[in-house]
Amino acid sequence: MPVASSSRASKRHRRAPSSDIEEDGPSQARPRQEEEDVEMDEEEQQPRRSKKDKKRQANQDDSDAEPNVDDEDVPVPEIKDQPLDRVTGQKVHGLAGDWAVLRDKVHSQSYNFVREVGAAVAEFTEGEKGEKALTTVDCLMRELLDTEQELNSHEQALDDIYNRISRGDEIVGVTDVYEKLVKEKLNAYNSKTSRQKYAKSDPYQKFKQAIYEVHHPDTAMPPVVDLIPREDGDVSDDDDDEVQIGGVTQDYKCPLTLTILDDPLTSKQCGHSYSAFAIKEYLGPNRTKSKECPATGCHKLICLNDLQEDKDLARRAKEAARRERAREEDSDDDGEVIE
Repeated sequence: MPVASSSRASKRHRRAPSSDIEEDGPSQARPRQEEEDVEMDEEEQQPRRSKKDKKRQANQDDSDAEPNVDDEDVPVPEIKDQPLDRVTGQKVHGLAGDWAVLRDKVHSQSYNFVREVGAAVAEFTEGEKGEKALTTVDCLMRELLDTEQELNSHEQALDDIYNRISRGDEIVGVTDVYEKLVKEKLNAYNSKTSRQKYAKSDPYQKFKQAIYEVHHPDTAMPPVVDLIPREDGDVSDDDDDEVQIGGVTQDYKCPLTLTILDDPLTSKQCGHSYSAFAIKEYLGPNRTKSKECPATGCHKLICLNDLQEDKDLARRAKEAARRERAREEDSDDDGEVIE
């Protein structure tokens, strides 16, 4: 009995620390476990990096910590302009073509519009007001011609560079060469007088012709040079040996019908125009069979394939017909006798 009781007492003594530990467990063991779980979650959320990424990061840290001052002092090698080769020359030639397209497809279309405006101003305005309006339109036409010359200067400069490359010339600093050529051509043009700039310009001659035939119907226009005031630098009219050809009287009548042109077709062989229905009937259905031009004094052979539409002439023919009717009405009004 005494032995048993002492054994039980010893067991109770041994269990006491265990109970104490269990009582302290919830307050100490659980927070430690939660911290470990949080650390594991953070590690799982971070992407795994390869050895290369770690090495790259280490190098980046080294460069940030110890910047290499010597690298900032290393001079950048100067790259000089290289001469243009033939392949690049073809590209330069293509750029010149772009300037030509810009001039022909966009800019040149403005000439017909300004010419029509000039003819309308000449017809519907009179006196001092009309003269000022015509002067304004004339300045606009000259500005268009000047702009076209500027476009030509760019195109010609690129063509000059292309030709030099084709000959095997070495061109270094192409931008400077290009700008210099353009400037030289513009300076040469701007040094000319108004007569030298515009007297031989086909768009300007047509512009003047349209205005002149409104003011002077059925009268041939004098040479354009006579319509432009003489300036310093122009040769005297007496000393000018060059033959100046004046304008012609524009005939808007068909040589077959002897009436105003209707849907005119113009021959590429002789430049004469005819009403479409009349010339087609005259030449027949065979497009290659030729006949003599029906215009008086012309002996050129023409066929249907030689004819082309002329919308600009058709528009001017309608305007001429309208002006003729207006003159006839004015003449009838003047002939009436008021009693």
